[in-house]
Amino acid sequence: MNIQMEKTQTEKNPTAQAPETMRPAMSPRYGITEDEHAYTVTAYVPGVSPADVETTIDGEKLVVHAHRNWTAPESWTPVHREIAQADYRLVLGLDRRVNRDGVKAQLTQGVLKLTLPKAEELKPRKIEIAG
Repeated sequence: MNIQMEKTQTEKNPTAQAPETMRPAMSPRYGITEDEHAYTVTAYVPGVSPADVETTIDGEKLVVHAHRNWTAPESWTPVHREIAQADYRLVLGLDRRVNRDGVKAQLTQGVLKLTLPKAEELKPRKIEIAG
């Protein structure tokens, strides 16, 4: 599987000014494992609900975009705040080794698990020996 990260304009040029309504997307922390049947991508997107995750296949790319929306209740007076709204974006390059029709996604407690099944020609096969 070919991995590539797309950077937002402000990540490419840190001195560029992003519009106030646009936040640069962060790359979520992620890992990739493989077994004989599939690749598994595990990405950490804390505070994101399933409704706020969009996963698409666009040509040779698997694109994950997630948005965390967090606002303090009106009755709160902020003293210190490190929790904020955030956008996550991860782009993975796909090649012929992935069966695109079988890709599945699941989000549980801030952990997004993508299962990318291998194409049939890559799965192990037992070869019978004639004798």
